[in-house]
Amino acid sequence: YLMKYNILITDILIKDFVYIFKKNFNVDCLWTLKKKFNFDKYEAIVVTGGFNTNKNFLKKFKQLKIVSVFGVGYDGVDLTYCKKNNITVTNTPKVLTEDVADLALGLLISLSRKIHESHNFVKQNKWIKKPFELTTSLSDKTVGIVGYGSIGKAFSKRAKSLSMNIIYTGPNKKNVKFKYYKSLEEMVKITDYLVLTCIGGSKTRNLINNKIFTKMKKNAMIINVSRGSVINEKDLIISLKNKVIAGAALDVFDNEPKINLKIIRQKNVLLSPHNASATFETRLKMANLAYKNIWNYFHNLSINKII
Repeated sequence: YLMKYNILITDILIKDFVYIFKKNFNVDCLWTLKKKFNFDKYEAIVVTGGFNTNKNFLKKFKQLKIVSVFGVGYDGVDLTYCKKNNITVTNTPKVLTEDVADLALGLLISLSRKIHESHNFVKQNKWIKKPFELTTSLSDKTVGIVGYGSIGKAFSKRAKSLSMNIIYTGPNKKNVKFKYYKSLEEMVKITDYLVLTCIGGSKTRNLINNKIFTKMKKNAMIINVSRGSVINEKDLIISLKNKVIAGAALDVFDNEPKINLKIIRQKNVLLSPHNASATFETRLKMANLAYKNIWNYFHNLSINKII
């Protein structure tokens, strides 16, 4: 007889994959539990990277051994607390890279060629009255990638196929033939499309702010598939309103899903509900890996360990 570990799944985003964890664990889901319940029995929790896995939340658990992040970013998790209390943290790298890069490219093309607006234009029968406005070409344009990790790299491959000129910035120069800029401020001066694929968390909070927007070209556009916190949203709204930059395509926001209505009201935006990795195939791989990280942890096998 094998002892079954008790695990808690916190985020409704993982709802469709609860069955994977139920194979070998006793599973509870936070969204179905009544207010007063005992956190003490759980040895593992599954969270999404954006879930607020802060100190106050983590303190409720007496037996917690592992936090398994369903996602690659783990900026919602208090790593300092976990380290102090010998709680292992794992994530699901590599499995979502291609899908996130695909959506970044899709957003870039849609924003530039106004695919969503032209769709509405045809649907609303406006074409009869007049031709659709001209849009912006991608070939030979410069795309600046912020954070050249696996997603940035996968995105650069896709952008290259569109004959775009690729440059990048990040903490370190990588072994690639694209031009590296140590300074983000210098890079944005020549960038037509700024694509954010960097990590979230304190190191990149408000990295893209008024100072950066004012250095960008008037016709530049920004695409964010990293975290909402990377862009100062107030500064972004002002920059879009005053046409400091030409447009923004965003998959992530501060306080999502309750996003700032001022963003929704902007004309020159393309918005996506944090679903860069939201394909059946990728989410299934993420769930399997999040499950495997817990299983392997309890059976002393290799895991995707952060701490």
